[in-house]
Amino acid sequence: MKIAFFSDTYLPNRDGVVTSILTLRKALEKRGHEVFIFCSGSRQAKERNLDDHVFYYASIPFKPYPDYKIAIFPFLSKKKIKKLGIHLVHSHGMATTGWAAVWVAISLNLPILTTFHTLIPEAAHYIAKSERMRRLIKRIAWGYVKFYLKHSDAIIAPSNVIKNILIDHGLKKEIHVIPTGVDVNRFNPSINGEPIRKLLGVKDEYLVLYIGRIVKEKNLDVLIKSVPKVLKSLPNCKFIVGGVGPAKEHYVNMIIENNLKDKFILRGYIEEEKLASYYAASDVFVFPSKFETQGLTALEAMACGKPVVGADYLAIKEIVKNGYNGYLFDPDDPDDCAEKIIKTINEKSMMSKNARQTALEYSIDRCTDKLMNVYEKMIR
Repeated sequence: MKIAFFSDTYLPNRDGVVTSILTLRKALEKRGHEVFIFCSGSRQAKERNLDDHVFYYASIPFKPYPDYKIAIFPFLSKKKIKKLGIHLVHSHGMATTGWAAVWVAISLNLPILTTFHTLIPEAAHYIAKSERMRRLIKRIAWGYVKFYLKHSDAIIAPSNVIKNILIDHGLKKEIHVIPTGVDVNRFNPSINGEPIRKLLGVKDEYLVLYIGRIVKEKNLDVLIKSVPKVLKSLPNCKFIVGGVGPAKEHYVNMIIENNLKDKFILRGYIEEEKLASYYAASDVFVFPSKFETQGLTALEAMACGKPVVGADYLAIKEIVKNGYNGYLFDPDDPDDCAEKIIKTINEKSMMSKNARQTALEYSIDRCTDKLMNVYEKMIR
């Protein structure tokens, strides 16, 4: 089978959508299928591209978040799609490349499905400053989401909660719940985290890890505010933050203002090949985000046998089970966050096996099987 992925974000960007695309491509190619990627990108990315299955289209940065780019002429992809003999179009975005996917599929009479990766309406703060304007933009954004998704033959939601949100907003389409799979061989409990601890200069301290984009919607404020209370019970605790994003300066200032500079280790972008070692070096993984459609890094941490302290919000509450593989906390309550971090650290040895077992349920093979069932049904 030849499959065309369309996306508004791709390498060298690193985010959940890119991780999902890379994971799916690898899994599908392992089964003998071909995946071609049509995406936005800079001129440098296009010039440096050596992958003959990836096609970058000239783009302009999205001003509020320059890492995301809007492709200018992705509709030119139709000629390539026809020449390649594509059987199915899979959209991973809803900006211009998403519309190119729709146009190509309709023009060439190909089946098309869309994975709803991102809760776009919840990112209204990138455009509007006032609460009133944000509410208006959210309503407009939901109208846009529904209008776009109705052009797909089927929708993939990464979690049940996202499926229900789409239904609640009036989407009348076939929706399949298929999470992005986790490589449970690459992320596993046998990985040695000591080299990372040595690199960070950490010996006997507890390590609480966060990995993700550094943006307001990831709700890192609640984590930073929780730290003083954590330190009262666990003074030998440190917090690692891995990731990049436009809110970095905001959070750095917040850490300094709260006199927590010596308790935070800000690592910036963590290379893909080092991710598993960082999970292994930590004691617990914390996930305060109020924006997640799945929570892939939480599952990667669990695959390494690490319990997760997660926000009781959206998709995370489908993964984290209190007292089994971690604890959920009120995403607006730093005290609750602190209590759950303390509780999870104290009980981590009991929850390690359960965390690993949870991740196995989201293995790449299981999730790819589900996706292939949808693909084959659409082709038929």
